[in-house]
Amino acid sequence: MILRSKKLRGLGLVGSIREYVTLVRPYGILFLGFTPVFGAVCNGEFRAFHLSVLLMIGLFTHVFAFVQNDYYDVEVDRRSTYVAGRPLTTGNISKHHAFLVFVGSFLLCVVFAVVFVFSWASSLFLLLSFFLMTLYNKYSKRIPGMECVLGAGVFVFGVFGALTVSDTVSPLSLIISFVGFFQWMFSVGVLANLKDVEFDAKLGIRTTPIMFGVHVRGHELKKPVVFIVHVYVMQFLFIMVAALPFLFGYTLGSISGVPIPLLCFFVLSVILFYIAYRILSAPLQKRDTLLRYGGVHEGLALVLIPIVLTSVLIEHLGILSTLGIIFLMLFWPLCCLRLLYGKTMIPLE
Repeated sequence: MILRSKKLRGLGLVGSIREYVTLVRPYGILFLGFTPVFGAVCNGEFRAFHLSVLLMIGLFTHVFAFVQNDYYDVEVDRRSTYVAGRPLTTGNISKHHAFLVFVGSFLLCVVFAVVFVFSWASSLFLLLSFFLMTLYNKYSKRIPGMECVLGAGVFVFGVFGALTVSDTVSPLSLIISFVGFFQWMFSVGVLANLKDVEFDAKLGIRTTPIMFGVHVRGHELKKPVVFIVHVYVMQFLFIMVAALPFLFGYTLGSISGVPIPLLCFFVLSVILFYIAYRILSAPLQKRDTLLRYGGVHEGLALVLIPIVLTSVLIEHLGILSTLGIIFLMLFWPLCCLRLLYGKTMIPLE
């Protein structure tokens, strides 16, 4: 502990801050950050203060989930050539300090929820979401299919946002929360695990791609037909669930008679399917390419939600705020990746 603390101090103030920023992965912080916000918006909440509190809870939940994930996986990560440079694996940040970070983030979420948006039902769902995320972080390297548990945690987190508004959860809130469920199922079960098949197989880790028979043969990553079908089915389910607000009339596909939301939704859906195809066809040696495709897929999948909610957001928040949310989701990850990892923009994932 003393040696690691000296190592961290040796980096200097700027270096120490950079290590902690790297630890919390700010490029992905809006994914969980906006989950309770959208849950609340879909349940009729449009007050700026209430939504700001939920955003803060979402941001700290991201810190909790990702720092805790590194905390539990540190010994496995040290054996990987791809993520050995993470702050915990290098020892630039100690496990004790990481523990304080994610526990402190959890406590801040609880304090914000109790002080500003308290209800018994929402508090129960908030704690349940943290429990499910913890189960994933602790057992994802031991039990296959744990992305289902993580997806459930994200779904519950979205419902938490809705329950801060009313004890009755609207169908739109449930749908948008399910969008988060399927996105995290796809993001983790396919995108995150596929790039690590060779490393995971050597350690005996049974991820979803490995369970479907994905394996390394020579210098090639062999993907059975059943896995390819699984990928496209998961992508199709995500798109179909995201389209339900249009189909059921909870949101409008046009603004002032112009089908801009519907057109954007269609274009993004086509791009997401194309990226899924590129991910499946990328060779084993192109791990950086897989990371880039995965990052673009996650970013566009997140943008799909405000696109679906465009008519609701414009009606209650205004067109400038709606465009601001969309542009923030598009450019925040790009700016963070550029600042942290330079021109390559390849994170330690």
